[in-house]
Amino acid sequence: MSRRVSEQTTSTIANWQENIKQLLKSASSINRVVLVGVGHPLRGDDYVGSQIVKTLAEHVESQLPDGVYLFDAEGDVETIVTKLADTAPRHVIFIDACEMKLRPGETRLLSIEETSYPFFTTHGIPLKVLAEQLLPKSRAWVLAIQPKQIEFSEELSPEIRAVSASVSRFLMGILEEEESAVVD
Repeated sequence: MSRRVSEQTTSTIANWQENIKQLLKSASSINRVVLVGVGHPLRGDDYVGSQIVKTLAEHVESQLPDGVYLFDAEGDVETIVTKLADTAPRHVIFIDACEMKLRPGETRLLSIEETSYPFFTTHGIPLKVLAEQLLPKSRAWVLAIQPKQIEFSEELSPEIRAVSASVSRFLMGILEEEESAVVD
């Protein structure tokens, strides 16, 4: 599931936290934002995106702010295509392991247009193609996390496990903050 990010990428958003925060704070019933976890549970660090969304679902799904949705695609993005399209999101943020030639755990928020995927991927449909063809009215992003290893394993490496926990805490904080702002 680890995708390769083009070396020509020049507008990598280094401050991903602030940009994710702005996207999530913009969510409303007409400006929907969907977080999609992607990753195969038997490919080590590749599972990080699914792990993050599963953690969010366990802790905040029943109290998500209006306009924020969570989907866990695991290794089969095609299974959620219909649900994703029916949601009609303004923004889709795929959380996924991506080969960026960085240190394990480094994280970037990339516009889907900035990515380049090899013809053969572990997804049936590469995320870029899915976004371009099936979500033409949505702005698609990838919260890309550099994996350490994607060999057969049911475990995240210690570095990626720590990043998964950190990203999950960060996102939970934003979602809980937005939910309490609606209640107040």
